[in-house]
Amino acid sequence: MNATSLPIPTIIKGKRPLRIGVHPANLHLVLASCWEGTFPNIAVEFIRYANGRDSAALLATGEIDICGTSSTVPIFAAANGQDVTFLAASAQRRRDGALVVSTDSDIMTVQDLAGKTIGLAEGSFQTYLLAKALEKEGLNLNDVITRDVLPAEGLAALQQARLDALITFAPYQDYALTTGTMRLLQGSEALIPNRSVFWTTQAQTIGAYTIASFFDGLERLGRDIPHNIDQAAYILATDDTSPGLRRAWHKAIVARNWSIHHINTTILRELQDEADALFRHHVLKHQVNLLA
Repeated sequence: MNATSLPIPTIIKGKRPLRIGVHPANLHLVLASCWEGTFPNIAVEFIRYANGRDSAALLATGEIDICGTSSTVPIFAAANGQDVTFLAASAQRRRDGALVVSTDSDIMTVQDLAGKTIGLAEGSFQTYLLAKALEKEGLNLNDVITRDVLPAEGLAALQQARLDALITFAPYQDYALTTGTMRLLQGSEALIPNRSVFWTTQAQTIGAYTIASFFDGLERLGRDIPHNIDQAAYILATDDTSPGLRRAWHKAIVARNWSIHHINTTILRELQDEADALFRHHVLKHQVNLLA
């Protein structure tokens, strides 16, 4: 786990900047780190790290103050005893997530996955998606073999028959389904809300003004992105050399609802449903009460 500091766009003399964790899977914060004037009223420092699953550890050591991840990551943090505070959430992304297989695979239904090897990002929303897909068909996570893979690595492994199935997400799912080598087995739209959540822990003691300014900046960014699709695509596709992936990024940005929402009872109930499902599937060792 390596965390590095990005250039600080805003510094207020005499005040320590708010350290915002940035990893590749949270597109809001990746864009915020490169988008001029996202947080004009507070001093911020963007801390880059490779994997969203490291967020809880970085919060615990004080290397970051706030992060954005899939909903699964703070649930794990809460189960491990951290006092998680939810600050904001993205809109639902019910179409962002898919279980795919090779075109010539003999796997035709989710039930056919029993005993098969499935690639996914362990401990992310993909674990929850797989659990819900299996549960719907009377199976559980113990009925399959899972392998922790990165998105591009997973696509290659599936094509090379080192995996039987793969859970992927935008833009990789669009890319996978347009290559002609993979087909959709199960989409996420009927299974999970799939929000990003922005959160911290009580140990960070962030002031109300700073939290409000953070929310306002994300909300403003969410309004800007649909009017600046090319700029957003350029930022997000910087490391992707494949023309197909670059086109997939553009499509994913257009399709996504970039709005930001305050935490409310509906969102907390979604998170609780997820925590309960992960406990049922023995992913969590302890039950978590997020509605208290």
